[in-house]
Amino acid sequence: MNATRRRGILPRIVVVVNVFAIGIAVAAAYLINSSYGRIESIDRVALAGTLTPVDAGASSGERVLNVLLVGSDSAARLDADDPINEGRQGERNGDVIIVAHIDERNGTAALLSIPRDLWVPIAGRDREAKINSAFAVGGPAMLIDTIEQNLEIPIHHYVNVDFSGFQGLVDALGHVDVWFDRPARDFNPSTGRSQTGFVMLEWGCQPLDGPNALAYVRSRYYQTMDLDGTWVSEPASDLNRIDRQQDFLRQLVAEAISRGSRNPFVFDGLVDAAVEHVTLDQDLTPALLLDLGEAFDDFDSESLEAYSLPAEFGWVGSASVLFADWENAEPLLALFRGAEPTDPATVRAELAYDPIRAEDAEAIGERLHEAGFADVAALPAPLGFPGIEVRHGPNARPAADLISSAIGPQARIVEVGGLPGRTVVVALGSGVAEPAGASGSTSSGGAPTSEFDARGFSRATCGR
Repeated sequence: MNATRRRGILPRIVVVVNVFAIGIAVAAAYLINSSYGRIESIDRVALAGTLTPVDAGASSGERVLNVLLVGSDSAARLDADDPINEGRQGERNGDVIIVAHIDERNGTAALLSIPRDLWVPIAGRDREAKINSAFAVGGPAMLIDTIEQNLEIPIHHYVNVDFSGFQGLVDALGHVDVWFDRPARDFNPSTGRSQTGFVMLEWGCQPLDGPNALAYVRSRYYQTMDLDGTWVSEPASDLNRIDRQQDFLRQLVAEAISRGSRNPFVFDGLVDAAVEHVTLDQDLTPALLLDLGEAFDDFDSESLEAYSLPAEFGWVGSASVLFADWENAEPLLALFRGAEPTDPATVRAELAYDPIRAEDAEAIGERLHEAGFADVAALPAPLGFPGIEVRHGPNARPAADLISSAIGPQARIVEVGGLPGRTVVVALGSGVAEPAGASGSTSSGGAPTSEFDARGFSRATCGR
């Protein structure tokens, strides 16, 4: 296959299946254009009767698909002395669980990370457990049934990549750059050891090879070093790990598109990693990947929306688990059930207002209701900043734009931390003073004061 043909196909296919399916997405273009024979070497799993059939009435260019992407923690192909093998008994859990939503109608794509510690009823079993155990007990079929039963979102296709496959994808690229505000490591204070072996004693833009990348994205006991040299464990470890995974996988996608299209050796390395370590359902054919790719010819990977299922920490006996926050999850799940991204049903609106702005708040609430935003929760609060802010969490700017269009141009849109999914807060201040943190900026804590690291990279240019 010539370089021109490869450059034309590769970006379209990669962005469609994304993340863990990146290897097979690249492989699909290669296989179709050079040798159908290699298709037989890709592992397949029969899931007919488990997967939801794609709408037969939807024509090409009008399909809406959910692909379940599982990074399984099978370490069978890793070296015996790999730190990840420490304390393992050969279990095979769904270590990373992501639903990739592909909407041909508008050329959009979104990811929904499902925390592995989410406590749910397990399909076909008279018990509740962490959702990743469904994969360990009943394989992909039980995990798919459990997701569809609890989240009520259809799963149309399935892709699995094991630990060694993830390493292979990264090593085929050489490395993937990640920005660190400060030194970091994986270390479990309870056991006095690292679970993954990850340690990064430098700050700034750092290249991670396959083993280090795997250790980084799997770190559940992530610690960072303060300026005084103290190691501090991060809270919400499972949810923060999802944020790191999504950030890393975006970089991985960008690197694969860039390097794979330029370098045939990198391209072939991605193919080899995919063929050896990826498992697909029986209907996810290379021809389908190419067909879907046509709908995403102009897709910008920077516009990919990545969400985590809203959840709250809790306990079941002595086990730390996560319980779904269904109130904030419902609008997000509506998107993955097939609603258009512009549908108000995919956004949860809240209204916070200073008591002296009660009349204005009522008027804005009416506007939101008329625009189709139902059940807008309103709460008076002492807000001293001027004007109106539309506040959204990471990746939820499109949801904030919907709210802003209903309110009017006088509102300024601000990204803040702590808002889950597609929940958007309309905040009406009294106009007295700007409160600390209203802009959504956060203190870097022990981060270095210089914007550029020793290699001359900044956060904005790392991996670019």
